[in-house]
Amino acid sequence: MPAPPTLAPDPALRSTLLEYLVSYATGPELNDWVKGIGQDAKGTIEERRARVLANSKYPSMPAEEFPQQTLHYLDIYSAAEHLSGICEAIGISREGNREARWRRIMREIGFREGWLSKPGTITDTSITPSIVRPFVEWHLLAKRPEYEKDFYPPFFEDMEEIFGHAYVHDQLPIAFGSTLKVDFHVGHPQREGVGIEVKMPASNSDLQRALGPMDQYRARYRDHLLVVLLPDLLNKAQVTLFVDQLVEKGISVIIK
Repeated sequence: MPAPPTLAPDPALRSTLLEYLVSYATGPELNDWVKGIGQDAKGTIEERRARVLANSKYPSMPAEEFPQQTLHYLDIYSAAEHLSGICEAIGISREGNREARWRRIMREIGFREGWLSKPGTITDTSITPSIVRPFVEWHLLAKRPEYEKDFYPPFFEDMEEIFGHAYVHDQLPIAFGSTLKVDFHVGHPQREGVGIEVKMPASNSDLQRALGPMDQYRARYRDHLLVVLLPDLLNKAQVTLFVDQLVEKGISVIIK
């Protein structure tokens, strides 16, 4: 995603993360690490850890590169307890499974490095597309979904943690008595809120079916509608066609 203009490195956060990552790296991982930064891989584990701490560019790397580099490092830690330790070290909740902790760590990086603004006190009128959209864009996929429904549970959990249980609803009818439901509604269920519709079409016929109800969604939400496109099963031309038709309707599209 494009970097916002307010990015600023957080030296304390970066140092804490580096110290934790280095302290739990195994011998082979440290070998790769010291070689990667042009240092000697000989010596004890403690000596190699000291070389990484003294020579790693991680604490001073450009803000635009820091989240992706952190994701690379976090891939080492497959056990939930490792991420629990990182959560504790940077002062955030350790609740949930590995994936929930992983997202929470990356969200905290977003907050502290300027990618995200904390939503503050949530009220019926404070939830707008400008507040919600950055969190939809920042939402990380632990793995590419095989089916559209695979996207729903972690996304719901993420949005609920950010905006609160009372303000996140799934499969909400767009009007009283309507059979058409929006995948996610963020806000008071009887008020405008922000509608989020997820699409993972696999063919031209799927594309047409996905486009069919968009006018009804647009009529309900106006410019408070976001469409999340999972393009894994489409070719480039199909993606362009789908996005162009939504943009012509005045609908914002986020490609994951």
